[in-house]
Parts: sequence; C-alpha cells; structure tokens
Amino acid sequence: MSADSWKPDIGQFPYPPANLQVISPMFVGAMDLRWDDPSILNTGPNCPVVQACADLTLLGTPAVQVGATGTLTVLTVPVPAGTSVTIGGATLSAVAGARTPGLNNFNGSLGTADLIASEIQDAINDAGNTFQSVVTPSASGATVTLTAVPEAADGNGIVLSTSDALSILLSGTALSGGVEADTITIGGVATLTATDGPRTPGANDFNATGTTFDIAQSIADAFNDPLNIFTSLVTANAAFGKVTILAVPSGAKGNGIAVEVSNSTLMVLSMACLLGGSGIQGCEGKNNSQWNIVGINVYRSETGERGPYFRLNDIPIGTRFFRDWTDNILIEDEVVDWNSQWVAKGDKPNDDTWQFCTRLRPIVKHVGQAIAANSPADVSVSIDGQTVPVHAVFGPTGVVTLINVASFDIATERTFGPVLPKADGTSEVLVTYRYNRNLVKHDLEHKAKVFYRITTVAVDESGTSPTGLVETPLEWSPPKNVMEVEQPDYIWREAVARNRWVLEQGGERVKLFIKRQSGMPCPCRRDEMTGEYAQMPFDQAGGPQLGQAAPLGPTSPSPSSMCESCFGTGFVQGYEGPIDMIIVPDDAERNVRQTPIGRRLEHTYEVWTGPSPMLSQRDFIVKQTGERYSIGPVRRPSNRGIALQQHFQIGYLDEQDIRYRVPVQGITELPWPQTRTTEERTVCNNAAPHPVGFDYQASTMATEKDNIPDEREQRGRTPVWENINYVLPWFVFSSLWEVADAVYRIV
Repeated sequence: MSADSWKPDIGQFPYPPANLQVISPMFVGAMDLRWDDPSILNTGPNCPVVQACADLTLLGTPAVQVGATGTLTVLTVPVPAGTSVTIGGATLSAVAGARTPGLNNFNGSLGTADLIASEIQDAINDAGNTFQSVVTPSASGATVTLTAVPEAADGNGIVLSTSDALSILLSGTALSGGVEADTITIGGVATLTATDGPRTPGANDFNATGTTFDIAQSIADAFNDPLNIFTSLVTANAAFGKVTILAVPSGAKGNGIAVEVSNSTLMVLSMACLLGGSGIQGCEGKNNSQWNIVGINVYRSETGERGPYFRLNDIPIGTRFFRDWTDNILIEDEVVDWNSQWVAKGDKPNDDTWQFCTRLRPIVKHVGQAIAANSPADVSVSIDGQTVPVHAVFGPTGVVTLINVASFDIATERTFGPVLPKADGTSEVLVTYRYNRNLVKHDLEHKAKVFYRITTVAVDESGTSPTGLVETPLEWSPPKNVMEVEQPDYIWREAVARNRWVLEQGGERVKLFIKRQSGMPCPCRRDEMTGEYAQMPFDQAGGPQLGQAAPLGPTSPSPSSMCESCFGTGFVQGYEGPIDMIIVPDDAERNVRQTPIGRRLEHTYEVWTGPSPMLSQRDFIVKQTGERYSIGPVRRPSNRGIALQQHFQIGYLDEQDIRYRVPVQGITELPWPQTRTTEERTVCNNAAPHPVGFDYQASTMATEKDNIPDEREQRGRTPVWENINYVLPWFVFSSLWEVADAVYRIV
C-alpha cells in the first residue's frame, strides 16, 4: 500500500486546529495564518457510533436461474407427412420433401432419424417461422432439446403436443424445470442475484458455486463493489459462511433498512431489517488529547474553496503562526555545468552566441511580485574568478546571454575583448540570481479565490500508516480566506441559512465552473521570448488537432479562443468544476436579435446566491436545460466583513462558444431514478463537512419514494417537489384541527 493511497477511518485521525484566521499583514505579497494549539482541542465528550447490522447465515447453496426444458425424439423414418408437433401454440408439420421457409414445416422424408432431428432444429430456428419467442432447439442424435425463451419459471407450462406419438416422442405435455435465481434485497429497491459462475462487477450478482464460505465471501464482495447499487445502503463482511450486513447511514440513521431473501431455508436472516445502530456521526465532541501531535500542514488553493489544494510547508509546522509570502530566493554562486546547462557555446555556424540556463527558474528581480528578470543587473556572473558583465537576461526561462564582442572603455579609451569560458569546458562559471519559489497573488480578483486549509499531523499509534504518521483528511478542515474579515456570529449564520432556504424552495439548480487563474501554461499561449503565440499543427483534415489550439498570428491579443486544452484561459484544463449551486430563478426576457453576424439570443439578468462558493467574473454556469451563462462582475453585500450574499449578472453564451466544450463529467452514469441533493443541511451528517473536489454526480435525476409503488408514483426532480407532494407538514394537521374545533364550537 502506498502512502498516497492510505487514508484513516472516520474518528481515527486528529482534528484540525480551531480558530484558523487568515490575516493580511498590510503589505502586498503575503498572508498571515494563525490558529490555536491543536493538542488542547476539547469541545466535549465523544459519543461512540454503532452501525446498524444484521447477519445472513448460509445453510446450503442458493439456487441459480435455470431455464425450462423439454425434448422430442424422432422414432420412425420417414416421419409421415402431416405429422405435427405443437410447441406453445405454434404447430410444426412434416412434409414429404424439402421444407419451405416461413411455413412452419420440416422435411420428414430424410433417410435417418438424426437427419430429421437436425431438420426439425433448423425449422424451429428459421426466422420466418413462429418459434423465435417460444423456444430455442439443440439437436443431438435423434433427440431435440427445447429450451424456453422466457427465463426461469416463466417458461414452465409451455405446452407440447404431437399428432403421432409413434413417430415423435415428447418428454411431457409441457416444458418444465425452470427455476428462479435466489435473491437478496436491501431496502426494497436494491437486489442481489445468485449466478452460476464468477460474479460480474457492476452486475449486482454473486457467485453461488463452491462452499458456503466461498458463497458468503462473494455476497460480501458484491455488497462492497462500488460499481453495484448498494454503496449508499450497506457494506458487508464475511466469515465462516456468515455475512454481516452493515448500514452505510451512520448510527441510528441506519436502523430499519429492510433485508429480504427469496429462500429463507437456505439463507437465514437474524432479523428482517438492520437494527442496533446508535449515536449520530458528527455530533460528538472533538478531542485531540489521545494524539501525540507532531505539527501542522498548511494547504493553499488559488481557485476557490473546493481546490485543488497544494501543501506549502516541507515539514510539519510546530508553531501557531505561518506567513505565506512571495518568496524570491537568493541563489549564490551556482556552478554552471558545461554539459547540461549551456544552451549555446559560440560554436554554431554564423552564430557565436554564448548562453546558459540556470538550474532554477523563473529568474526574478529582488523585489516585487515575482517580476521576471529582464536586466543584466538582475544576475551576477563570474568566469574563473573574474566578474563579467552580461548581455541580456530572460527571466521566465532562466536564460543568460554573455557578451561575446569587444567593448570600449571610455575611461581608458581602450578596447577590451570579451571574457568567455574556455572552449574545452574547464572554466569555472558561477552565477548568482534570485528565483521565485512561492507566489501569493493579490492582483485583480485573485485574492478572493485564495483559500487555506490546515491539518493536524500526529504519530500513528496503530501502526497501519505507511509513514508512521496520521493527518487530518483535508475535507475535515474548514477553508478560510482573507476576505473573511470577521467570523459570522449565530445571527448572521441564521440569516445565511434562511437565504439558503429561500433558494432551495424556489431557486434554480445549476453547475458552476471556476476559471483557472494559475496552473500549467497551455501551448497556445504567447511565447514570452519571441513575443509570438504558438503555431499549433493542423491535422490532415485541415483543422486543429484535438486538444490543441488553432494557429494564431503574432498579433493575436490572447490565447486561442478555440483551444480545446485550455478553453481560452491560457492554463491546461481551463476550468475547475462542476460545483453544484442554487441561484434565484430566471425573470428576464429572451430576446432574439438580428446582428451583423446573424441572429443571436440575448438573455441577461441579475441573480444572487449565497456566500459560497466564491465567484468571480468570467466563471460560468451550466443550467439543467444545457444552456451556459457567463458570470459578470460580482457584488458581495456584507456585515462587518462577513460576506452574506453574492449578486451578479449572467449572460447567455452562444452555442459556438468554446465554453460549451468544457465537459460536465459523470452525468450519463447516474442511475434512474435517484435524487442527489446539492448539499447536506443537517448539523450532524456522515459526510465530511468541508468537501474537496467537485460534484460530478451531484445532480437530481428523479425523486424516489420507497413506499409508493412505481406503477403509480409521480416523480419530480428536487427534494422540495417531493416534500410538497408526498409530505404533509405537522402544522397543516394542527391548522386543520383548529379549524375543525372552531366549526364544532360554532355549531
């Protein structure tokens, strides 16, 4: 097991430090982080959570699906013309000669019984005849085995008859032997079926062959298979022929999940539903007293609360303060390697340039926000102990160009030759410069998108961690931003919650994509040395290759707007998302106008949403109609520095816009029907409280009420619709009672 893949179980890790604050030091290029001592964290007693469970004991081998069968055997040669066999209401008749396709007959005049049996098989398989939906035949010698097309027990009772039992012998008056596969059903909706052979991942089946120990293990593996439909209901483990089924909903929330088996003689349940769950995950206090704390890790995201996050410190921090600042490191007397760092050694035809690259880049000026070096004064070069001036410095790539021509000293009025390394590479060339190790962005709207999370690192006493340490999972650490000047009190938390309630009742659910502000530069961006934009190759069809930009001229003002790698942002992948959010509903006119470039839809209006996720101009949203809208300037009403809402305009994007090519992943894999809410609103829930990453499948497909039969169930697409149509609140009953009482008193 690798250190990257290992994760601690819930409750088996230290909690993050309390009261993280991100504070501006009042100068550009830095953020200060302060937090409380994690070792003294103690917010109350722990309430152990017990999962609801039930046992399933195997006393034999569950039945697998078997089709109904029967046989017919040819007894005489030839079979007299006119002799008939009726199979499920379709009649097959013998003729004295070649059979006619589509007329339900067979050649009974062939020389042997084996040939006639094979002829009957061919006639039943004839697509023009009427047996395709009834049986499938298989001839062996003079006998034809008939297998019912309807599966399992549904094929039992398909009637067999013959007009001449002396010529064709039937196994019985009907097909028989069809058996239904044994099943295990969880919650009344998720069914696991026995199969004869290895189970198939994602097929919701289990292997019913082998010993009861083997079968029990296969059942547990099927319940735990992430491709099956049980992941939100139960997990399981097996031992000695017994399967212990555990509820996924934590504690008391897992009680009552129904478990049913089709064969209670061979598969014995300890109870008809999962029981024994107690406690509520997430409601217990947070306590780090049992942990040997090593230090704190600090993570930063430049895209928003959801990440991606990158760790800033190399080793755990042992203090309660950390300054994240633009760090321009001084590198003194770096030795320039003759074989690996020299770009040009003055030995090329018609080019006597001497250039080398620094090991670390970009080279920057000694002050400022990682300003790229562009002056000879930004570096210092010595050759064999003699300091020499340089001709040019190009900071982004770390290229230093030496002076390779004679220079005139106006003080002595003498000409001096250039100082260059020896051609055999024996000269010692040293360079001193600064490179940017860390950049804290403050310009434009970058400050609003920079978020921090901190985690506690402790010694793993259990010995299961590959590193010997255990760390708070990132999703259990609340994200913090310098724009949060004050912590919200209970009054404003309630105000935000009520705004959220309003949005849930009448808002429009959309998916948000956040524009990347940093990352791997896309090849379609401008070459900083030549001043030109990359010329991307065309394929043979004459268009840009997939994932590459269309060719641009040197005067292009921005990265390619047709690039399918960065989608016009200049950074590979282009956008982070999707993130589910709710905005106020549409209330603007949709205006189709004639423009110089043709007809286009104009649909722009102002909306608002809650304070999270943090938005900025040029992000975009995807509506459930498939339409995409660009986000305009964002206004954030606040109280004492607490952002309460976000107001902004959205504008419809034409379908030719490159942002329509940004993929919304995972939607096609959603099962039907299923409701996925956009956010868990309960105080105590089993999910991590501060998710990292994106909700690829957090989209409402359809509501599902387990207690309503599918044949009469009505489906909506939001929990609000389901609550309105299927849940009558208690206060409605109360109001009806008061009205009835008043009427009674009047009467």
